[in-house]
Amino acid sequence: MLDRLDHALRSRPERPAVLTATRTGAPRVRATRGELAELADAFAAALHARGLRAGDTVGVAVRPGPRALAVLLALWRLGLRGAVLDPGAGPDVLRARLALARPSLVLADAAAQAVAGWARPLARRARLALPDLAELGPVATVGPRLPGCAPALDPHAPRGGVPAPGADLDGDADAVIVFTSGTTSRPRAVVHTRASLAAGMATVSSLFDGQGDRPVLGGTFFVLVPALTRGAPVALPAGNTRVLARQLHRLRPQDTYLTPPRLRDALGAGARFHGRVWTGSAPAGAGLLERVRAAGAAEAWGVYALTELFPAAAVESREKSAFEEAGDLVGAPLPGVLAKPDASGQLLLSGPAARHRYLGEEPDAWVRTGDRARLDGAGRIVLEGRSKDMVLRRAENIYPGLYEPALHVPGVELAVLVGIPAGDGDERLVAVVQPQRGADERALRAALSEPVGRMGTARPDALLLERIPLSGRSRKPDRAATAALAARRLGPAR
Repeated sequence: MLDRLDHALRSRPERPAVLTATRTGAPRVRATRGELAELADAFAAALHARGLRAGDTVGVAVRPGPRALAVLLALWRLGLRGAVLDPGAGPDVLRARLALARPSLVLADAAAQAVAGWARPLARRARLALPDLAELGPVATVGPRLPGCAPALDPHAPRGGVPAPGADLDGDADAVIVFTSGTTSRPRAVVHTRASLAAGMATVSSLFDGQGDRPVLGGTFFVLVPALTRGAPVALPAGNTRVLARQLHRLRPQDTYLTPPRLRDALGAGARFHGRVWTGSAPAGAGLLERVRAAGAAEAWGVYALTELFPAAAVESREKSAFEEAGDLVGAPLPGVLAKPDASGQLLLSGPAARHRYLGEEPDAWVRTGDRARLDGAGRIVLEGRSKDMVLRRAENIYPGLYEPALHVPGVELAVLVGIPAGDGDERLVAVVQPQRGADERALRAALSEPVGRMGTARPDALLLERIPLSGRSRKPDRAATAALAARRLGPAR
């Protein structure tokens, strides 16, 4: 897929590739296809001139956009392994992770270096933090430099001897490292090979196919690469929600990819959608998908994906809304994906797009998702909750994912079930529900009484209407923070 993208960029160099939005939402060309190809050539030459060769590791702290994509293309061409640095991980964890990956060079834009340096106090408010990047290895600046930045990659490095795009490289070679979890004592990192990365992008491309070269809105590599390969320009979503709503109106994208929190924000700002809308990275209930369709989308899809295997399954809003059994239907496994529950009910996944291994560990064909799940009669995946989210009440194991979808009645923005201490090792089960803006709380409690009454022995001990804390880049519900909030609101058990 990345080789095809490199060729596609050169075949129509004058066409727009990456778009941003003005304050009015009007599209603005950030980079043409030819500019992207030229930038990738320059980065590849500069890295090659520094002596980097296939198999070496490069740390990458570059914001999503044309430069980050050009870096990816350069790494791919040279057979280098990219280690993605997340400013949200915290300096101590990041140091441990990079000690495990041992980068030969760290590529960082000026913003990342500011977070690690003079802007650290400001960045801390946004829960972003990087250690001094020089601690991690030699650093080179990608893009414009600011005072105090490391030297820039040489834009005039000689291009003789640089491998040509599409050079024959081992598909089993490592392509990218993405750190997902773990501690400073045991960092955990997903390693994708060139073959598994290409397989995941090919699967995404098959989902997006059939819509011509109309614009696509989304900011992840798994959106950028397939869309640009097909010839469609990609618009990076505006950071400001009101501007995003205007951007959707002006652009009328054929495909839109936004996380569930961004979708909720956009709906709250009165956004109208067009074509197909895709969401993932955090739970997306049938109610949210139906709201997206009601706001103009022809189709609204939830994508079930993990860093270890992207994407694994997808389900359209109408199919999800028609599902009446317990649990969260996330759809049939996509072509090539194998799914099965293990003896404890944990979902296992495998397939060409599955990660090769965790860094420092032996290869394993099966990805252990941490999700409890079953396959229904049609072979579709039905999630029953995270194994670690289990609540133990009166010696009964309660898996929130089985029951949370039922709480998303009209007027509910988000809902989770959490356990809080009840003494003697027992827990109280609390439903924490975030109302949509303007919802009548009395009417909402009345509407919730029916699904709560159907929960049987899993019926919650209390129901709170509160704003649910979110965490991480994907802004998933922070269950630990929600449980702490519930404990404060309800006080000690009596």
